[in-house]
Amino acid sequence: MCGRYSTLTEDEIIEVREIIRSIAKRLSERVVADGWDSNGSVDGSVAGSLGNGDIAGAEIVGAEIAPTNRAPIITGKDDELFFDDAAFGFAKWDGKGVIINARAETLSEKPFFSRHLTHGRCVVPASGYLEWKEADDGKGKKIKHMIKDEAGNLLFMAGLWRDGDDGREFVIITKEPVGEIVAIHSRMPVILRIDQIEAWLSGAMTASDLAELTYAELTADVVL
Repeated sequence: MCGRYSTLTEDEIIEVREIIRSIAKRLSERVVADGWDSNGSVDGSVAGSLGNGDIAGAEIVGAEIAPTNRAPIITGKDDELFFDDAAFGFAKWDGKGVIINARAETLSEKPFFSRHLTHGRCVVPASGYLEWKEADDGKGKKIKHMIKDEAGNLLFMAGLWRDGDDGREFVIITKEPVGEIVAIHSRMPVILRIDQIEAWLSGAMTASDLAELTYAELTADVVL
């Protein structure tokens, strides 16, 4: 499960923009290799929406994101990449609460999520995410952990987005845990490496591929 995570600081937002620009540059070079029009210009745009105001709607920067909070996400369309903002969680069909996670193992089988695999893929950047572990004393107490990349790198979690009645919203995709996370919780977010972001957003990576991804370079610290 991934119910809360730490969103980006201003410096980390700048870092994400640079990563997106790098991916967009690779896409641009690919388009150039594929062909030019008669005027010598590239067929297609990959510049993306990366201006200073592109996440102006986000409620929290550099803070803990909880369900229904708005936060930055990365989306892609027609060889363009966009830095957008959306609310955390798909509103339920009965209007009572939100669904925040989708299981990678059954993603393509459930229409509630599978309908968004074609035009609703996104990446959720984070500095880390929070998880609660049952205490060993058997008294039901849960211990809060902050989980981050062991080298301090940003995390890029696979997700899905849609336009709901109250605006754009997203869920985070989860999978079986690996590494240190096994001892903390039965689920973890699907974390993409930078060179996997393009494949997920473009559709080259399938839903079943997500369940097989391994990102074990994580460390968990107790939050007091």
